[in-house]
Amino acid sequence: MLEYLQSFTGISGVEIVVEYGYEFTSRDIELLSAYKYNTLHLHGFEKKDEDWIQYCINTIPNFQHFVLHPDSACLEDISTSIEPWISFENMDIRKPAYQMPQEMIDLFDRFPKSKFTFDINHSEENNLPYDAFDTLKTPSQIHFSVVNKKYYTEYNYIDTPHALACLESDFFIDLKKYTGCIITLE
Repeated sequence: MLEYLQSFTGISGVEIVVEYGYEFTSRDIELLSAYKYNTLHLHGFEKKDEDWIQYCINTIPNFQHFVLHPDSACLEDISTSIEPWISFENMDIRKPAYQMPQEMIDLFDRFPKSKFTFDINHSEENNLPYDAFDTLKTPSQIHFSVVNKKYYTEYNYIDTPHALACLESDFFIDLKKYTGCIITLE
């Protein structure tokens, strides 16, 4: 995939999705070094993952943070050395928790050094206005996630914009208030 991205211009960074334990090749590192920022999407976290996470922090060029689903992480295992590298993402309606702003506020009270990844589509899926999340910390990353009807078969009533919603004429979020934030089309 990194080779494929080389054919595009104007991409500032990459959100990496790899299996736990993946060892980056010298070619991976060379390709990733071309980007201003790189993030890595974790879908879970346990204490046993900490060595690999430290490896990623020390290996990935221009590394910013890990995007983490708080509902699938063992929060008790997040150490103070890892906390600043974590960016918690608000969750969609399929998840048991961390969909609502107050849940996220409580999470950031517990982990004040962590960051926030605001998923626009998850907010829409939960019928929450975007500004409901303004009381949280300023996002370090914004996700425009793709709503794939095949993926959401048990939730076929989900009808949110796709990742390129920001190109639609009726898109109404003011991205200017998120200056300096990483914008990711997922």
